[in-house]
Amino acid sequence: MNFSPRRAIPLISALSDAAVVYASFWLAFQLRFHYEPFTRVFPITKGVPPWHFYHDALQIVVPLWVLVFALFGNLYRKRFHDAADEFMAVAKGVILGTTLIIAATFLYRHYEYSRLVMAASFFFSIALLFLSRESWKLAAGFLFGKMISREKVFILGEGRGIETVVRQLGKEPHIQPRAFPSREVEAARSALGEGEAVREIFIAGNLLGNDRVQALLDEAEDRGIEIKILPDFLEMRMGEISVDDSLRIPILHLKPLSLHGLRYASKRFFDVSVSIIIVTVLFLPFLAVCLLIVLDSRGPVFFRQERVGFKEKRFFCLKFRTMRRDAEELLKKMDLPSFRGGPAFKMRDDPRITRVGRWLRRFSLDELPQIWNVLKGEMSLIGPRPQVLKEAEGNPDWARKRYRVLPGITGLWQVSGRADLEYEDMMRLDIYYLEEWSPGLDLKILLKTLPVILGGRGAY
Repeated sequence: MNFSPRRAIPLISALSDAAVVYASFWLAFQLRFHYEPFTRVFPITKGVPPWHFYHDALQIVVPLWVLVFALFGNLYRKRFHDAADEFMAVAKGVILGTTLIIAATFLYRHYEYSRLVMAASFFFSIALLFLSRESWKLAAGFLFGKMISREKVFILGEGRGIETVVRQLGKEPHIQPRAFPSREVEAARSALGEGEAVREIFIAGNLLGNDRVQALLDEAEDRGIEIKILPDFLEMRMGEISVDDSLRIPILHLKPLSLHGLRYASKRFFDVSVSIIIVTVLFLPFLAVCLLIVLDSRGPVFFRQERVGFKEKRFFCLKFRTMRRDAEELLKKMDLPSFRGGPAFKMRDDPRITRVGRWLRRFSLDELPQIWNVLKGEMSLIGPRPQVLKEAEGNPDWARKRYRVLPGITGLWQVSGRADLEYEDMMRLDIYYLEEWSPGLDLKILLKTLPVILGGRGAY
């Protein structure tokens, strides 16, 4: 059997995770019982237990955790996670594994394990598993292509779905994607006939009626190559498709939006709770920013602008003022150009922005007053950005779905390129968010927001 990097990745990850989990518990044991600064704060009252009690338990715990990671954490896919997804998957697996251990300690009464060891191992496991997996990805990026040949994957067709597949596969260090437009089917078939070691073929669904494509697929099937079809209507229905076999035949089912009912209520509770915390913690910095705005230029501290929100209702979105008072009049007089396509106006080095405003925009601090819109129920912390009236009027019909959820202060496209994205890509990311919403996706966006803000990329 030929060596397959795809088979090696889950195996290496599982073995590495097992070693890291064991090391995490060992470090937690050393911290609890042998690290003097820690023991001074948390004195040892029942003596120092021998390590072998924990070692023996770990012979069951470690395989159990690896099994949990595989079944519920989705950690052993044949493809790599990006950093934020990796952290979420690791955290989910460790939480479930720790929950099982806590439940087991209530049932097993022959020996009482230290709760501080379990608590410390929880944090050690998340940190070390994440670091080891990111290190493995860096090592894999070096090994594949230099010391180990990469797997070839053919992608046939055009469209957004195909572009997404090419882009995502390009991030995999063990994969060498090769795209063929529909007019180059014969080139793909020739490459296949020359004996290239191809592992997978992705093909746009609208090409299945092509006789040349069918011939290529027949040849690929004879050689045992995996064939994956990307339906062309996924261009507009990202994330909404599931397979229904209740009629004993496979039927593609369009799911309703993910954000409604109890999920909406939980998201609203999160918004209000976190907003109150933010206002409490940042009250004095808010006052300092207000003072800087007043000292820098004439005009009000806040800028109120009518936006389109939930169910296309209009509301006044609040921001710190970053432009001159006469910014709207200057826009008409100066005929300033927008660098981004679509109805949304964006300009690099906009001359209407004040000195303090430029600094506020760079780090997105001008958006913070929208916490008030969140508390009023007009916005959410995370969601599609509220559009100004001119932008909303220029939306294509398929993008109107974005009004089915509360607009947000930050969102998926803000952590995926911000203003550097094309207008249509921004709309598609908004649609993807509302169709695929989950608490985990919100947490992922929050984790990505801070480094994006600090980097200042795409902020104008």
